[in-house]
Amino acid sequence: MTQIVALVSRHGSLQRELPDPHHLLLTGVRWGAVEEFPTPAYWTQQALARRLDRPGAALPVASGRSLAEEVGASLLGGPGIPAAVGLAAFARVRERGAFVQPGVCELTLTAWLSEPLEVEGKVLGFRFAAQKAKHLAAVMPALLSAPDFEAGQDVRNWLMELPGVGPKSASAIVRGWLASEDVALLDVHLLRVGQVIGLFSRKLTVERHYLEAEARLLKLCAAMDVRPSELEAVVAAEMIRSPETARFLVDHLKATEPGARTTAASSASSKTRGMREPEQISLVFTA
Repeated sequence: MTQIVALVSRHGSLQRELPDPHHLLLTGVRWGAVEEFPTPAYWTQQALARRLDRPGAALPVASGRSLAEEVGASLLGGPGIPAAVGLAAFARVRERGAFVQPGVCELTLTAWLSEPLEVEGKVLGFRFAAQKAKHLAAVMPALLSAPDFEAGQDVRNWLMELPGVGPKSASAIVRGWLASEDVALLDVHLLRVGQVIGLFSRKLTVERHYLEAEARLLKLCAAMDVRPSELEAVVAAEMIRSPETARFLVDHLKATEPGARTTAASSASSKTRGMREPEQISLVFTA
């Protein structure tokens, strides 16, 4: 029996027919029921609702920066650096021509980044000036002579060869630069959702298996007929809106881990009671 997703908003209406909950999208991954979290059918409905409610945000928009600028903005941000401070540092370096002229050395970049920054009416220092300058100086020669690329994954794979640029950062750069949908921005929440529905192995990690996980996720999105950016957005929104949901995923994975202690499984049994399939958790637990 098929399922019907019918949505109505002030922007219009949308209807899609989905396969039976027991129908397989991919090996080991069932569609699940629309009303059951965190099944593919559930995320499909969420993605369609977002597409209907936010038509202007349906597609990623390219930043308009050059590849060198996109990499520079990425490298000047990161853990421990507030977004506004990273953007101010990027603006400083861009204004002084680092992203268009070759030969800007590490010492010069360090000096620029060590100067005080005016951020939202305050004068602040930029943390890690020497470290960030070293990273920028190491990648800029290659970026200013980058080859032509045919696809987003080609850019990402090339970026991963640069010092200090890992798969997640490279994928985010490509998404920002090209608005590309042939890369995925994986995080721990997507990983856990994928593990619960059977998309990913329990041993898979974002840090060690990024490209393998990305390939599986892109296949899932194609089977669901939603864009990777849409799936990423609705999963992120769900986890932000309900921290209890994120904790529930962790608890469920622990309780259903092969070889898990009986006491761990029994402690979660009250939460998982009534589940028809391991990957189908009643929406009541997302409140």
